[in-house]
Amino acid sequence: MIRRLRAGVDSLTVRVAVMLAAALLPIGVIAIAQSRALIRDSRDQSEVNLLALTSEAAANEEALMRTAFGAAQALAGIAPELLSLGDDCHEAMTSFVSDGATFAFAGIVSAEGLALCSSGGEVADLSGTTLYQKMRETPHPRATLSERGAVSGRSVLVVSYPILDEEGRFMGYTAVSQPHVQFFRSLEQLSAERPVDLVTFNEAGEPLSIKNGMEGLEENLPEGRTLDSFVGKPQHAFTARTASGERRVFAYVPIVPGLVYGLGSWDAQNLGLSWNRVTAIVPLLFPVLMWLACLIVVYIAIQRQVIQPTRDLRARMLLFMRSRRIAPVRAQARPAAEFREMDETFVRMANSILHDEAELEDALHDKTVLLREVHHRVKNNLQLIASILNMKIRKAHTPDAKVALRDLQTRVMGLATVHRSLYETSLQGRVQADELMRSIAMNVLNAGQVESKAIEVEESYAPLVLYPDQAVPLSLIASEALSNALKYGGSDPGGTARVSIRLDAEPDSGDAVLTVVNSRGSVPMTETEDMEGSGLGNQLILAFTSQLEGRVEQEDEPDHYTMRLRFPLAEFREDAEEAAE
Repeated sequence: MIRRLRAGVDSLTVRVAVMLAAALLPIGVIAIAQSRALIRDSRDQSEVNLLALTSEAAANEEALMRTAFGAAQALAGIAPELLSLGDDCHEAMTSFVSDGATFAFAGIVSAEGLALCSSGGEVADLSGTTLYQKMRETPHPRATLSERGAVSGRSVLVVSYPILDEEGRFMGYTAVSQPHVQFFRSLEQLSAERPVDLVTFNEAGEPLSIKNGMEGLEENLPEGRTLDSFVGKPQHAFTARTASGERRVFAYVPIVPGLVYGLGSWDAQNLGLSWNRVTAIVPLLFPVLMWLACLIVVYIAIQRQVIQPTRDLRARMLLFMRSRRIAPVRAQARPAAEFREMDETFVRMANSILHDEAELEDALHDKTVLLREVHHRVKNNLQLIASILNMKIRKAHTPDAKVALRDLQTRVMGLATVHRSLYETSLQGRVQADELMRSIAMNVLNAGQVESKAIEVEESYAPLVLYPDQAVPLSLIASEALSNALKYGGSDPGGTARVSIRLDAEPDSGDAVLTVVNSRGSVPMTETEDMEGSGLGNQLILAFTSQLEGRVEQEDEPDHYTMRLRFPLAEFREDAEEAAE
């Protein structure tokens, strides 16, 4: 029983839980959720009140603009009938403006920009105005501010409505203007305790009316925001600073949806609906302090109980990885039971790895010794066969037999060279291609009975590493190609014959290229009596090329012959080789 209790106390979960319980105990009596909900409800109610005040302040503007839009729409509907009245149309418009006390001008503008029917009594050319250009490009209802009306000559708010035919073509528009001063009379009637600065603007973000005049626009906008950034957004309230640094409360509402909007602002200090900042912070101050204390306690606990033991174990693992040495545990306070179990598991794993690596090294050493012995014996047997063939060559009576036996001897010596490279190399089962090709060339030249004065040999080999699967067919191809070059190459009388053998690598394509070139001429390089070939060498070259998954290119020119072998290099994968071992 005591042992189980001690094991439970030593666990990391119990230790962290005890520390958190001790830190969070005083917070149990604090209703954080209720405080936050109360503050949130207060803010929501304040936002609703601000939006209501803004709508109240903009009520006069809304009424005036809806009246203007309704009048412009009605005139657009009866525009054909009014234009058919001729000069009486001007009188009708004048009567319409005088009957509606809020209008300063009313008229019908044709598609060409002429005010054919207006309360001004005369035809006016409005084709050069900005409003006409906008209505012609995008005919839709709009409200714009004109600081000097084209007809009335005073600051007016112009409401226009397009006239379209049955096919939707632009035929003109109706325009109704209202004196700009009418839009501020209702603001004077608001309570002095809630002074509001109201800005109205159209769908293009152009101001229509401002309480303090157009020069005060910047003081009624939040810093970094423009009027067009509010267009299309849902109504909302927020607090921000103006360009002068004054902190104000803003409320955005649509006045005529899609056409006219309002932005009201209040001084944040004088706003009666604003909640007290200190009152809102005090209920959350004590929980925040306790939360910070909790974080400190948790941080210390995690550092002492989790982070430090984890870092110690990681350091021991890194030391084992680099030096294969198991470091002792640092002297410190008793770690949690889980970390003691992890440390014991690591020690057992490290000892097991050391034991397995020792066995693998012994097995690899034995395998390497046996493999080299196999290659050595194969090389000796092939050299024995080559010696027997040499004896047969000396006893052969016909040139054809000697040539055939010498070719066979060259092929056998090529294989012997590969196996000699395999048991002499330190690359564990791989062959250094430049050393192999140099040995192959020397064997073929020595066996080819080349006159010392007749030939110049040029050799160039890239330092490539090959697997035996590629080294064997490559050595046989090189042997056959070089034998054919010596057999069929030649030079002019008194000239010098040349043979070139190269092995290059192409990094871009990952291919290796073997190139054998011999000069052509009437004087043969070797003492072969029968220059007629059987084609066996080319057949062997093609067969070994297929093993390399390569391709052979031949160039037969009057002065030289070129054989070029291109094959992909097998990638050396160290992990695969280690797995195979």
